[in-house]
Amino acid sequence: MSAIGQHGRAGVDMLGAMQKFASGQVRRAAREAFYADPAADALKGGPPAPDRTSIMQWVGQARDAAEGQPLYRIERFVQAYVALSIYEFGIPAVERVRDRFPVPSDADADAGIETDPALVMPDYYGHDWHLRPGGWDGYDLYGPHGAHVIRPIFKLGGFAAAPVGSNIGQQRLDVIAELPRRDYRRIYEPGCGNGATLAALHKSFPDAELVASDLSLEQLRAARRLTDALGIPATLRQRDAATSTGEESESFDAVVTFALHHELPHAANVALLAEMFRILKPGGDIVLSDPPPFRAIDPFHAVLLDWDTVHREEPFFSEAGASDWGAEMARIGFVHVQAYPLGPDSYPWVTRAIKPA
Repeated sequence: MSAIGQHGRAGVDMLGAMQKFASGQVRRAAREAFYADPAADALKGGPPAPDRTSIMQWVGQARDAAEGQPLYRIERFVQAYVALSIYEFGIPAVERVRDRFPVPSDADADAGIETDPALVMPDYYGHDWHLRPGGWDGYDLYGPHGAHVIRPIFKLGGFAAAPVGSNIGQQRLDVIAELPRRDYRRIYEPGCGNGATLAALHKSFPDAELVASDLSLEQLRAARRLTDALGIPATLRQRDAATSTGEESESFDAVVTFALHHELPHAANVALLAEMFRILKPGGDIVLSDPPPFRAIDPFHAVLLDWDTVHREEPFFSEAGASDWGAEMARIGFVHVQAYPLGPDSYPWVTRAIKPA
């Protein structure tokens, strides 16, 4: 029996099947119809220039061509229905069995987390991220909701940048494997979310000290529950890592991010990269992962990612897609910058570099 009951499990299974079908068969047919249009096919050469304005104009032209295609609209309709139903259906499903998920007091929930009561949330934080009511911290059972609603639906991809059939857990391990050394003593993760990447880091580097931060207390609480359950001695801190981590300069051997940068505006990303440069030791490594930049994918794929900006409450998705984090890292002072795809549909997209020794 599912933790959210038979009714809840049936709804989750239905939503997962809808997403898989839309992301697989319907999307393939929509892609073929898109490129049958000469105007769309002419965009295959990519944006005319690498600047953000030119890239977004190219995406806009592709979007106009896609929106005239019935199959594209059907595929996007199903995606929108699933994205909304995750909360419109999922929250009531969790509420029906609320007694199975006791909510600890704030003091108990925050045990093992270095909170910052004086932290001023940045202006961009006030969104209903991913369509979740109230944003990251808007519902006290988002932890169980993530485990029993979101994870079963998304476990095999088919949403946003993750292609259908992909294994997100393995993708985290693949990204971490791009760290070039095996002898790191201290690793930092900004924007750690629910702790899944910390678990993957510990699996790959069991002897390394792990330190992570996030703005969201709910996400940090979920990370604490996960790391405690797995016996991972990670240090968790509530911080705005784009402003200040509070860590000593040159105190970490490596930095890793996973699916973070599209959640931040461009200026905050640049500030975050500068802060990561500061806390890295000379010779330290940084590996970033995120959805692929628009310049590296075909126009139909770019339209799918751009769609999330408005329709899945990903306010900075397109801004990130038009950015070049490798170029920003080089301007900050990183060297040996490389950017490349790891999996199908260019996801995850990795950018890695070194702080000069």
